[in-house]
Amino acid sequence: MFRYVIPAAVLALAVLVVGFIIAAVQKARYNAGVEDSINNLRQLAFFAAHHDDPAAKPRFKVDVTKLPGAVPAATVVLEGVPPDERLSWLVAVLPSLDQRRNPVEALLAQVQTDKPWPAPANQAAAQTLLPVVLCPGFSPAAGPAPTCYVGVAGVGTDAAALPLAVGVPTPPRAGAFQYDAPTPFERITDGLSQTLLVGETANEPGPWLRGGPSTVRGFDDAPGAPPLTGPGGQFGGFFPNATNFALCDGSVRTFTPRTSPDVLLQMATIAGGGVSVTE
Repeated sequence: MFRYVIPAAVLALAVLVVGFIIAAVQKARYNAGVEDSINNLRQLAFFAAHHDDPAAKPRFKVDVTKLPGAVPAATVVLEGVPPDERLSWLVAVLPSLDQRRNPVEALLAQVQTDKPWPAPANQAAAQTLLPVVLCPGFSPAAGPAPTCYVGVAGVGTDAAALPLAVGVPTPPRAGAFQYDAPTPFERITDGLSQTLLVGETANEPGPWLRGGPSTVRGFDDAPGAPPLTGPGGQFGGFFPNATNFALCDGSVRTFTPRTSPDVLLQMATIAGGGVSVTE
């Protein structure tokens, strides 16, 4: 009986072609994930992108003339309630989110902003997944729905608590978000396009509705702290070669592992001297 033997060269070529196809598919999925995350960040930073442009025509219904000229407070402030028992800044941006993808109206009707995070109504609302705050490929566990994106509070784990009083110089470690009050854009003297606003993180994602470190964090620059970005880092971790941040002008920038930590630390502050970055 005649048996046709496939030449080794043909087999090797077939293996090579299959390998190229697999690599191409993986690369396409990777690039699509990065782009989806960038789009999420753009939407979360919508209030910043259009705060000074009343003529802007958004892709979804929102009155841009009512967008604040400031980064919202990191929490819904309640007197005597600590930040991690308040609601998060994401409540303030709910009206500007794409209502075709996110259950905005239902959440706005359910969330009680005059009550703290542990209130029953807020605990119920916290179970609702908000697609815009979930990084592609992330699978939430049971319990309060998490966020993969957190506001940047500056440098230091206490940065969000730094005071930003009127008529007082801005603390050099202060970032875009502070717990107790909005941050006016005019206080961001390092430049809106050079100051970090929101970053993606795989590091202990917390509930999107909860204030405190769950939704706002400063870069920890203490000795022995985890790396600022990348797998196992304080920010990033979803993409080996990319960590995405929205900036205070509404744009999004992708940083690679080559980015110096000093650059990120300088960009985390609103009046710390700043740095010009073109990467």
